[in-house]
Amino acid sequence: MSLEKYRRDILCCTRCGFCKVISTQKQKSWKYNRACPIHKRYGFDAYSAQGLLYIAHEILGGRLNYTEKLKEIVYSCTTCGYCDYACKWVHANAEVLDIILELRAKLVQNGVGPMPNHKAIAENVALHHNPYGKPHTDRFKWMLDETEPSEKAEILYFVGCTTAYLKPEIAKATVKILESAGVRFTMLGEGEQCCGATLWRTGQREQAKKLMEHNLAAIKKTHAETLLVSCAHCYGTFKREYPKVVGNLGFQVMHVSELLKKLLEEGRLRLTRKVALKVAYHDPCLLGRLGETYIPWEGTVKMLGVREPPKTWLFGSKGIYDPPREVLRAIPGIELVEMERTREYAWCCGAGGGVLEAFPELAFWTARERIDEAKDAAADAIVSCCPRCAINFENAIKHEKADLAYYDLTELILKSL
Repeated sequence: MSLEKYRRDILCCTRCGFCKVISTQKQKSWKYNRACPIHKRYGFDAYSAQGLLYIAHEILGGRLNYTEKLKEIVYSCTTCGYCDYACKWVHANAEVLDIILELRAKLVQNGVGPMPNHKAIAENVALHHNPYGKPHTDRFKWMLDETEPSEKAEILYFVGCTTAYLKPEIAKATVKILESAGVRFTMLGEGEQCCGATLWRTGQREQAKKLMEHNLAAIKKTHAETLLVSCAHCYGTFKREYPKVVGNLGFQVMHVSELLKKLLEEGRLRLTRKVALKVAYHDPCLLGRLGETYIPWEGTVKMLGVREPPKTWLFGSKGIYDPPREVLRAIPGIELVEMERTREYAWCCGAGGGVLEAFPELAFWTARERIDEAKDAAADAIVSCCPRCAINFENAIKHEKADLAYYDLTELILKSL
């Protein structure tokens, strides 16, 4: 879908400001009432969903010239999706996040975008099938000698680039848990390539589509019924973006936290060792408010924005929020505390949308605010379910010398087995 097709959505903006500040009904304090990282960081309306929609409108009308500053503003957004949720919450019903992503795609199409470091990601993916430029032969270097995936199984574990290359301890913990619970699973091996998350979110659509088509074909060859992921970026991309390109996936996408909850309920996973820790759970954007399955819609928009046929809106309220929390509560010794901004209102870690690569200082600043929020909740550690969140939080914790730890959910499960 092109930016032009969102012209009416762009004009729906009423300047209400809820894309920047959490509504008063949901605010818990003045300190943590902001929702948009870039607007809080820079203060100008251009650095907000409202501003980006206006930029899109003026570009469509031919009244705005491309500049380096404009490109910087467009790519500073972490694409966390809070603005998308807020706009629908106030019934303006604009597909805000899709507009921002289409704006980036238009910049790439016109030879303006993406940022230099985003181009490097595309080059790395083309050569090595991962954004980090690591040898493709090292993708499963983390695998334990005793690990023997089944040739065929109902569950296919898609490891993901960040987990495989930068956070292999998550992959190791996931496999050990699956084996402990007696879960048969298979893997793609050399057939697994980058899911395309960062390429898609930086507007590099053609490269992303090639990855999507490759991965879908490789997955379907296995005849697996469930695609299991331990990365929130993989999860959100498969559920929200792949259907836009390839249509119906033909298999279920499941995050490891969902499977852990199921295994605990079935009694196949027994947690007996005490883990004495007070933790705050961080909702990854692409697992929470951006973790719903995309539902295509074609039709007409009538007076007052009435869709015919009716459209199913993605409000973010049906993302994966409860399973990770229920799993944490099942671990002996764990005390779960909540930060002020959670679930649909969760503050982004700062690593999404290509921001970690193009604007590392902004990514660090965003993570630091979340760390302060966890400390104010009296937590000993932040727990989450995304390797990119892990990298950004761990770097910020180390730089700030914060008295706080970070754990992936699977690491705590492993400690308790």
